Amino acid sequence: MATELTAGTLTVKITETVTIAHATTADNRTLEQTNTHTIASILNLDRRVIKLSTTSETNLAIFTTAELAGSYKTADVKYIRITNLDDTNAVKIGYHGASDFAWVNLDPDSSIILGAGGVETASTFSAFDALKTIKGKAVAANSQLELVIATV
Repeated sequence: MATELTAGTLTVKITETVTIAHATTADNRTLEQTNTHTIASILNLDRRVIKLSTTSETNLAIFTTAELAGSYKTADVKYIRITNLDDTNAVKIGYHGASDFAWVNLDPDSSIILGAGGVETASTFSAFDALKTIKGKAVAANSQLELVIATV
């Protein structure tokens, strides 16, 4: 008898903690907040470490409307995390549609998280295309990043 995987629930927790010191220790201010988000029906969690060079752009993820080798079906993507593993240098992350694109800097030891609404099959804003590719490029020195993509 054939067996198959059973979908699981991905839990993402983001915790922010800061202590602001005061000359009088009793007056220190500590702020802490944890946001927890769960995503049901996850069947695949793809995790990769990718090397980026300063000389060329690297495709991190390609999105399509169908199941194809080497790409992700747009409608199935529920979570994306990109983490810059370099402790000194920023990297550039590019979001590319068919004709539009935007680049953002990702600081050292920082992450970008996109939820289920981060990959659209139709334009969210009329001036932008649907996301087709996420690319990366090192800025000052060759760098590494971690890419995690969860799909249903």
